Amino acid sequence: MGVSYADKFISFEGALTTREIKTMVSKSKSDTVVQTDAMPLDLSSIKELNRGYFAKWPSATLRIYCSHDCDIKAIAGMSEVRNLIVESSAEILNLDALYELHNLRSLCIMAPRVSDKNFLQRLPSDLKSLDLNISSKAFDLKNLSRFTELEILSLHKCNKNLEAVSKLAQLRALKLHGITPGSYAEINNLPKLERLSISGGNTADLSELYGNANITRLYIFRLAKLDSLSILAELPNLQIAEIGQLAHVEKLPELSNSKLEHLCFENMKGLLDFTALEDVPHIKTVTETVCPSTLGVENVLPILRNKNIEKCAFYTSSNKRNAAIMEAIEVYGKVCESNVYEVRHELFPDGWM
Repeated sequence: MGVSYADKFISFEGALTTREIKTMVSKSKSDTVVQTDAMPLDLSSIKELNRGYFAKWPSATLRIYCSHDCDIKAIAGMSEVRNLIVESSAEILNLDALYELHNLRSLCIMAPRVSDKNFLQRLPSDLKSLDLNISSKAFDLKNLSRFTELEILSLHKCNKNLEAVSKLAQLRALKLHGITPGSYAEINNLPKLERLSISGGNTADLSELYGNANITRLYIFRLAKLDSLSILAELPNLQIAEIGQLAHVEKLPELSNSKLEHLCFENMKGLLDFTALEDVPHIKTVTETVCPSTLGVENVLPILRNKNIEKCAFYTSSNKRNAAIMEAIEVYGKVCESNVYEVRHELFPDGWM
């Protein structure tokens, strides 16, 4: 029982007093996450949180999580909640409670199963952000087209009727995790899409995205079958990219006409040739974390010779190699500093990968 505080998280269990809720209000910030894993939810506390906390901090997030069935019936009256995360290792029960949250703007559902597989049909249709991590193959995305104001969509594993995504005309960010679409061509129909994230899955070819002039930010991670990064050259307005754990990629494409400004790599075991980065005209920062153990100064020289680059950093498992690379960076008049934080902020401004 009680309340605890850690960074941006406020955790509570059981019944809350008026004094505790007032303290929560005084210690909160715009990105505070109020969370509980205590079941069942205390109905009177939930009502007081709605009136005494979320009415004053509408930007805060309510997170309910548990390692068993998660019954959310008690939150039906939380009319002031705008941002909600529900996580369960089993099943989420009484999803109809969500249908009464008329001010809801951001929703994350994470569970192997949900009690109502058609809940997308009844959610408030003016959601701005939706994150679905539902393992059930039967979960159907056909009703996504209802969310005409949706700007951020994150899908994990669920892909039945994935083509419904192409109807989301306001979508600005799309995150696909553990999904292998039959085609990426539908993404080109999204007129406002700026940010694309693809991770996991068995995608081997991204050529259907070539020529997409809307995408300016790209995240590609752990695509086991992908062996080419031509996508970096074929998105004409791409400015920021993070590429990670592509074991079969050994070289970069020709990038002399690229608009890339910031590039981040992570654990690219086969990539030792950075020749293509020497002539990139607009690039300002380059970083690789978890570099191949054989990476040395000679590999990063093309990057150091690019006069447009202001900051770069490379981290191997060898202190000796790291020191030599850092010295070379300074000799070439660059700042040895990682761009990971800045790149992630641009790729995921909502703070969720």
